[in-house]
Amino acid sequence: MSAGIEPGALIYTDGACIGSGGSCPGGYAALILIGGDERIVVGQSLSTTNTAMELMGVIQALEALPPAIAAQVHTDSQYVITGATVSLPWWRSRRWRIVKGGKVANRDMWQRLAALLEERTVTWTWIRGHSGHPRNEQVHLLAYQEARQAAAARSSRSRGLRRP
Repeated sequence: MSAGIEPGALIYTDGACIGSGGSCPGGYAALILIGGDERIVVGQSLSTTNTAMELMGVIQALEALPPAIAAQVHTDSQYVITGATVSLPWWRSRRWRIVKGGKVANRDMWQRLAALLEERTVTWTWIRGHSGHPRNEQVHLLAYQEARQAAAARSSRSRGLRRP
């Protein structure tokens, strides 16, 4: 262990949406394990995408850690892992543009993640989704519950805006 670096955290994350195609209610969840302590971070959005929720789970987990703690992030999202390890440096060097000159989707979230990755050592582990891994199943269920709550809130808001 390097001087000044505390022992690491194990993090499991997932994101979920009700529906597809964007602008759907969604949720995210992260389980943070440090030593014998366990912390759960959850959240939701009334209008989002699944990829945004996958990213937000990782961002919120890393933001919950002190900067000196290394993290091993376990996720079933190839989008997040490839983005963080391969695409992120390339996007930054191209001023947040993709190959054809378009803008990087979820740029604001990728910029938040980039800043967090500069503060700590992060390693990435891919877990096949819905394969029975207990921690992955736990965060999947929590993310889906958040998405369902967001869907219910969105539905009740839209009903409340109707006029007779």
